[in-house]
Formats: sequence, C-alpha cells, structure tokens
Amino acid sequence: MPVLEREKLLAQLRLHLDGAARGEGSLAFIAGEAGIGKTTLVRTFVENVGQAALVLAGACDPLATPRPLSPLLDIGANPDSGIGDLVAEGAAPYEIFAALQNRLRGTVRPTTLIVEDAHWADAATLDFIRFIGRRVRDSKALVLCTYRDDEVGADHPLQTVLGDLAPLRDRIHRIRLDTLSFAAVRELAGDRGVDVSRLYDVTGGNPFYVTEVLAGDEDIPPSVAAAVLARVNRLDREARTVVEVTSIAPRSLEVALAAELAGSDAGAAERAVRAGVLVGDGLELRFRHELARAAVESSILDARRIGLHRDFIELLERQERRDPARLAHHAHRAGDPDLVLQYAPAAAENAVARGAHREAAEYLELALAHHDRLDGEAAAALRMQLSWENYILNRPEAAVAQSEAALDYYRTASDRPGLGRALIAHSRTVWFTDPKGARALVRDALEVLEQERPGEDLAHALYSSGHMSMLARHHDAAVGDARRCLAVATEIGSERYHALGLVTLGTAELVTGDADRGIALLEEALRLPAMTEDYRLRIVALGMLGSGGGEVRRYEQALAWLAADIELGERYDEDYTIGYARAWMARIHFEQGRWDEAAAAAAAVPQEGAYINQITALGALGRVRVRRGDPGAAEVLAEARALAEHQELQHRWPIVAGLAEQAWLRGDLGPAQAAVSADYELALQTDSRWARGELGFWMWRTGAVDVPPDGAAEPFALQIAGDWRSAAASWRALACPYDEAMALADGDDEDSLRTSLDLLHRLGASPAADLVRAKMRRLGIEGVPLRPRSGAGAASAMLTRRQAEVLDLVCAGLTDAEIAQRLFISPKTAGHHVSAILRKLGVRSRTEAAAVAFKMGIASPVE
Repeated sequence: MPVLEREKLLAQLRLHLDGAARGEGSLAFIAGEAGIGKTTLVRTFVENVGQAALVLAGACDPLATPRPLSPLLDIGANPDSGIGDLVAEGAAPYEIFAALQNRLRGTVRPTTLIVEDAHWADAATLDFIRFIGRRVRDSKALVLCTYRDDEVGADHPLQTVLGDLAPLRDRIHRIRLDTLSFAAVRELAGDRGVDVSRLYDVTGGNPFYVTEVLAGDEDIPPSVAAAVLARVNRLDREARTVVEVTSIAPRSLEVALAAELAGSDAGAAERAVRAGVLVGDGLELRFRHELARAAVESSILDARRIGLHRDFIELLERQERRDPARLAHHAHRAGDPDLVLQYAPAAAENAVARGAHREAAEYLELALAHHDRLDGEAAAALRMQLSWENYILNRPEAAVAQSEAALDYYRTASDRPGLGRALIAHSRTVWFTDPKGARALVRDALEVLEQERPGEDLAHALYSSGHMSMLARHHDAAVGDARRCLAVATEIGSERYHALGLVTLGTAELVTGDADRGIALLEEALRLPAMTEDYRLRIVALGMLGSGGGEVRRYEQALAWLAADIELGERYDEDYTIGYARAWMARIHFEQGRWDEAAAAAAAVPQEGAYINQITALGALGRVRVRRGDPGAAEVLAEARALAEHQELQHRWPIVAGLAEQAWLRGDLGPAQAAVSADYELALQTDSRWARGELGFWMWRTGAVDVPPDGAAEPFALQIAGDWRSAAASWRALACPYDEAMALADGDDEDSLRTSLDLLHRLGASPAADLVRAKMRRLGIEGVPLRPRSGAGAASAMLTRRQAEVLDLVCAGLTDAEIAQRLFISPKTAGHHVSAILRKLGVRSRTEAAAVAFKMGIASPVE
C-alpha cells in the first residue's frame, strides 16, 4: 500500500535530520492511535534517508510486565551502537545512557535513534527518554519516539516525561498523525470494487484498519480482528501454526524458536512473511501491528494457547542465557504458579538493577499472587521488597499493607534480626500518615536489635531513629541516635552508615541546634569517600543542607546547595530530588520577597508524586498570593493543608502561618488564631526555633500571647517583645524585606511607616500596604501615598505573556474578534485565551476578570 498524506511529516523529519547532521540534534515524539501509521512513517523515513544516517532501533514490549530497558537491549545488539558490552554485562542504566549519548555525540554521520511503542515503556526506559531528551541538542542524532496517545492518559508514566521535556521546545518536537481523509481511503481502495463510503465509516480512516480490510479480499468484515483472521486463514496449515506461535510472544519471536515451537521448517515462516501476515528480517518474526498479534492470540482456544506457552517455556529454559522477565510472562500466561514464583522474583531483581522500580513492583505482585505456595519467611521477604518499591513509587497505602503483612509474620517467627528489619521497614511506610507511630516502631526495632550483635541492622535502626527525631525537630534524641549510629559504624567498619550518621547529626544541629556546626558536619560528610562512591548519599546531604539552610534563613548558601542538588539530580535524572530542591527554592524566594521567582519555581514542581514537594511548593505559592492579595490564595493553602494533614510540623507550619496571615490581613483575629493554635502547641514541644517563632508571632498578632515563647528565633522574639526597631534590623540583615516592613509598621513615627509603605509598594504587597496607609491616616500623617498599580500579579496568577496581553484587551472591553485583529491571531484562538484566563483567575465572566485584574494590578492601560 502506498503511504498517503504523510509527505509534510516526512519532510519535517528530514529537516530535523539535517539539523542533527550539523550537530543540532532533536527528539520527535510521534503520536497517534493504534494503527494510525506511526511505524510506517518511521520506516518510510528511514528508507528514504538510506545510507545518509546510521539507524539504531529498539522497541518496548507489551509483556505482562515490561522487560526493563527493552529498546536499549535491542539497540545494544547492533555492533554500531557502542553499548553492546555494557548491556551484556548488566551495567547500571546511567552508564549505558551516558555511553550511548557519547556515541551519538561523536558519530561522523547523523544517527536516527528509534524507540517504538513508548506507551509500553518500563520505568528505566522512560528514564532514558528523559535523559536523552535533555541532552539531545548537543548530539548528531534525531531520536524518534513513537507512542499511542489514546493509551497515554493523565496518569500514565509517559505523560510525566512529556511534561518534563515540554519546556525544551528548541529540541523537542511533537508530531501527531491524523487519520486518512476520505480521498486517501478511496485512493487506497483503487479498483477493488468495495463500498468506499462504508469502508471509510467502519475504519474511521485508520490506515491499519483500511489496509487490513482491503488485504482480506472480502466484503468488509465486522471487525479488524475478523479481517486479520481472514488473512491468516488463507495460509497453509504449517504457516498458520507459525503465525499462531508468533502471536503468543509479545512484539517478536526468533525464527529458530518459532520453527521449533511450530514443528515446521523455515519455509513456513517465509510463506507467512510473503503473504504479508508477518514481517521478518531473517532473525525474528513479528506482526505488522500489535492489533493483529492480539487478534490471532485471542482466536486460539484456551487449552492450546496454554499449551503453547508451556512449550515456549521449555524452549526458553534450554537457552544458555535465560531471561527471567520473558519466562515470568509466559509462566503467568500459562497459569503455572510454581514457575511464576521461580522467575518473577529474579525478574524483579533485574528490574531493580536497571532502575525500573515500577516493573519490579509488578513482578513482585505477580509472585505474591501465589503467596499461599510459599513458606512464611519467603513470602515476608517478597513483601518487604514490594513495600520498598511501593515506597519509592509514592504508593503509601500499598507500601503500608505489604510491610504490615511482613511484620505480622516476623512477630510470630523466631528471627529477631528479621523482626528488627521488618519494624524499620514498616516504620518508614507508616511515617506517611502517622509519624508518632513510626517513631514508636523504630524504638521497638532498637529494643530488638540491641540484643543482637552489632551490625548493619542496628546501624540502620539507629540512623532511622535519629533521622525521624530530626524530622520531628527533637534535638537531643536525634543527636543521641546519630552519635550511636556513628559508634556502631566505626565498630563494624561501615563507611555508608558513618556517612549517614554524620548527615543526621549535621542536619539535627543545623535545624535545631548550632547551625554553623551543623553546616560544618554536613560539609565534612560530603568529603567522605562514601559520598563519591554513592551519588544518592551526596543527594541526601545536599538536600539536607539546602532545605535545612533555607529553614534557618541561610538563604544564599541554601540556594547554592539546592542548585548543586538539582545539577546532580539532572545528571542522574532523579526527578524527586529536582522537584524537592525547586520547591525549597520557591519557599526561599517567597521569604526573600522575590515573589515572581517564587511563583515560577512553585509552578515548575510537578503536582503529583511526593507529597512533601507539593506541600512546600503550594505553601510558597499560596503565601505569595496572600501577600499580594491575589485570588485563589485560600484554595491553594487549603489544598496544601489537606496534603500536610498527617505530615510533620515542619511541613505544616508555613501553611498554617499563611492561613493565619490571610485572616489577620482581613481583620479576622478569631480565624487567624484558630489557624495556628494547635500547631503552636506542637511547636512548643519541638526544638525548632523558627517554628516556635513564626507560630508564636501569629499567636501574638491575634492577642493569644503577650511574651515570646522560649527559644523563639530572634527576629520574631524581638517583635513580640515590642522591640520593633531591632526586629526590623534583624529582618534586614536576613534580607527579608516584607518582614522588615511589617516590623517597621509596628512603629508610630512617620519615617518608619513611610519606609514600611515604600517596601510594601515595591513588593506589591497591597493588603499590608493598605493597613499601613490606614494607620498613617489615623495618626494624622499627611500626604499618604496612593496605592500604585503593578503588573506583578500576573506571575502568581500563572498567566503567560500572551494571556496577559489578552487580559489587557478584555479589560478594555474588546470582543474576541477585536482582540484577534489587534494581536494578529484567529478569533478562535482569542476565545481559547479568554477561557484560560477566566479559569486561572477563578471567575466566570469577562466583567469579573476585569475587576480581578485591576485589583491585582495585572491589567495595563490600552491606547
């Protein structure tokens, strides 16, 4: 069949390849529904290019659980890839990624790197796509990544990758294939005498459906499956058998294995290929489309299909190198629980080694579906592994369920070290919803393991206990356990736990003790050999320095550490680390009065995955909106408060402070006090000077306390004590202009109030500025400055530059057609912009949008 209506796309791909030849590589996501012609487009492009480019191709597997790094395993089989040895040796994913990147950068002629069917990609392969997308610009490669967009919903893992790479518009391209037009379907039908209208209606212009129906040489069948089977049934018995055995192997099957499984010679496979039912390259057989494979597989009677899977397992077990993932898939499809238990755990172990945690969890779930066939210890061990994988994947409820089941076993077993490990594992998962209960579990683990000979289990328990006490901001407990961890690490010679003990000790000092000593200890930890050997330890240490430094207002140092953490996270594609560091940057920028930057940093944090990242980012964004008087502040803070309901005080206190401030700015002292009173009592039970200070400050603002709480941070303590001048000086030294302005606002002399108002005007802090202006008028001060207009609100309203331009014209009363004419866009596009603006401002009409815009100072005069 000819390739129709794809000429522009082929030309576009050729332009991208020409750019790659000049050293300006790019990645093109080619999307469309199943059967739309993604693979055909790629193959036609490769054929047209010919020898002008090296082609490295791989595909993702539709296995029950995807084979980790499947495309790179395919690519590694090509001697020109330069990664064959690394793949064969089971090297770490980053090493393979980096080696392939170097190959693409140093090639003489451009390379077309193909990753097909990314909607089936395992987590490690998604990491590779993200990795290469971020670095492809400096290579001589055109990376083509195909996927079914109708199977990639909002919660699909590939969607996160697409979002992560979306900002890189200079190197990332999106190509979506449309269905064929009626004219194209008519051209494909030619003179076959079919009812083209009916053909178009039934197939919807899907090229695969159209070509399969036409290739059947029959009346239009009721489904594509029927079309595929009609084509298969024209083959002789031996060729049909080859097609059937190929259908039980996802994606492809080696010719030799197909022939042996079918009990036929190579000629049968050749006949199936010549008939167009299968595609072969001399080594492997596959269907032209997954829909065809699935149609054939589903047509096989259950008993025969199970028998084929069992026969296939026997063939795979005779191979020199067994693939546990492949064997686990066929064992599952054969309904053989013993074989599932034999191969699924090994497949999970391989997945973990390649960084494919999602797939590891699926293999472990596959095995645990048959837990009744395991002894208690073996099942508990698998549950512990699955709990950890779920923890990494941010599935707290699933993690708790598995760790609790494992703990139930060890509570009745005679394995005390196992019980200690189970208690620690369960504490880690319970911490999501019950920090106090998690700490109790760690104490139980310590009681158990302290009766055993000192080893890594005891060191781990001490580290966990110290870390949890630090998270709860309990200084003495954290320091005590950290020092004991260091002592055990020295006794058993563990560099890893020496590093972790030092990190915990340094962080505890930083956030609840001597900050300078804490920084020195953490920087000492960063110089340890273990930090060089394990980048994850370094990420942890930098994260503690960045977030802890931000909490105690060491802003410039903290920002440098967070930037280093982001750089390291990007190097290894640790997106949780990147998100956490950016969330903390948002909080720091908020406290520094750099509110545009705070809103931008908060917007860059993914609103899925780790709660702590979302809480920190939403807290910063909500408080920016509170201080600017922007709409949506209460909703953002309420969302953050709900997420933080069961988190430690350190994650809740900035949010409740923001809610209290919003109520106080409105003059609602009762709600302001109610927002912070419970968490204030908790703060008094911690050693956090800054939590005590800020929450105590809002209790004072609402009249609930009249003296500073013991141990409150200095600026807050000074202001509560009535020494607003010293408080303002302290805030000035910390570079917190809003807090400085609010301290000056407590004074009653004209100079201080004018300075306060000037600071607030420069920040765009309209609600607080209004209070200061009202106070100045009450004191009889003349010449009080009027409220200035500012466009600063656009950032916290999340308006793009174009949307801000459209809003200006909406405020001027222009219609969509008039806006379109003014901005040289279509009326339809103008309407889309207006709808987006209404949604972001939380209003229902253009009139309401204009009112909010003027209140926020977004709109500009229109000539």
